[in-house]
Amino acid sequence: AKYVSSDPTYLSCEKKDCRKYNENGKCEIRTCSASVIFHVINIRTDIEFVLFAGGFHTPCVLKTTLPFKFSNPNAPLYGHLSSIDSSATSMRLTWISGDKKPQQVIYGNGKSQISQVTTFSQDDMCGSTFIPSPAQDFGWHDPGYVHTAIITGLQPSTIFNYKYGSYAVGWSDEIEFRTPPAGGSDELKFLVFGDMGKAPLDAAIEHYIQPGSLSVVKAMVEEMRNGSVDSIFHIGDISYATGFLVEWEYFLHLITPLASKVSYMTAIGNHERDYAGSGSRYATPDSGGECGVPYETYFPMPTAAKDKPWYAIEQGSVHFTVISTEHDWTQNSEQYKWMTKDMESVDRSKTPWLIFAGHRPMYSSSNGLINVDATFRNVVEPVLLVNKVDLVLFGHVHNYERTCSIFKSECWAMPRKDENGTDTYDNGNYKAPVHAIVGMAGFSLEKFPSF
Repeated sequence: AKYVSSDPTYLSCEKKDCRKYNENGKCEIRTCSASVIFHVINIRTDIEFVLFAGGFHTPCVLKTTLPFKFSNPNAPLYGHLSSIDSSATSMRLTWISGDKKPQQVIYGNGKSQISQVTTFSQDDMCGSTFIPSPAQDFGWHDPGYVHTAIITGLQPSTIFNYKYGSYAVGWSDEIEFRTPPAGGSDELKFLVFGDMGKAPLDAAIEHYIQPGSLSVVKAMVEEMRNGSVDSIFHIGDISYATGFLVEWEYFLHLITPLASKVSYMTAIGNHERDYAGSGSRYATPDSGGECGVPYETYFPMPTAAKDKPWYAIEQGSVHFTVISTEHDWTQNSEQYKWMTKDMESVDRSKTPWLIFAGHRPMYSSSNGLINVDATFRNVVEPVLLVNKVDLVLFGHVHNYERTCSIFKSECWAMPRKDENGTDTYDNGNYKAPVHAIVGMAGFSLEKFPSF
């Protein structure tokens, strides 16, 4: 929504029109006009514009336009790539279209792959008699059809071009993409953040926005243009659609300059998964009734099964163990057994760096007990220490902070400044993991306490 008064000429009535003249030719009724501009993306359904008064709580509709149709509602849109394994010789491409027929990705020197097509419905969303579920009700929007295709026969750390679509619905632009380095190679440069979301590009008012997301995306695009960014990890709270399904597409539109060009890996957060009675670890209504279904459809990761959103991937010299803090991680759980086995099996001669990532942190200085679950820390932290995890990455708290080498809330080692003034640890003399919170990618930053 936009206020008509955002046009500075409106309240001063600079743009006047006469709507009725009397018999002497004098104007009896004048009106003042205003202009507002909206940024609209192709959401496949017809769009109407509504002029209303009375505010958001008591709206009174004054005028509605006729429906506007998109010229090609079936167009292939928002292609984004992700790694499927540690070899970097195959990548998964995911995109949206209004057409349920299989499409294809054409890449390299005329190679092509046919897409698998899926979707989800209102019936797949969660509901509750106690808590309204936007996803099952007023927030629902038809997601169209989600296409995925596995691009094979690639080489690690190599640039290739691709386009996706079909002759029936049209094609995307040709896009240049760089594969990540294979697991076991020497070097990796990746961007990592949590809690990004989206914000309108037209300064409109939306139900839930993350204003910093625009500048963060702009900065990351610049970083990719200036350097050799190999991949991106977005660790939870992805779009903040929270049951307003169309907002996933605004988010996908926002990240397309990034996710179409490098591997875009994700972890699930509370605003993707949590809902009472849905099997999530926390019984909050934070997903708005989505319960992980849109997230897993739009961002298929190399997981073992649906609603088990944990996985491991190796890129360069790093082994990433990516977990879900929103699913059961207690000692007898499937996820706990998986993460323990995964970290025990890492070949440190091949990938000497072990990074553990999820959404909710084990440590935080920010106010509010909701940010840290001490039980999670008590259960999982010993597994990190015994497997000599180097770095632990979390989001959820909307700020940045980094610990010393920490275990059981005590510093076991402090860094030294190198000649560039950068904090460095000698992990040849390993003590404990360093934790970093990187949840500052979209929301207004949370305050730290004064003590």
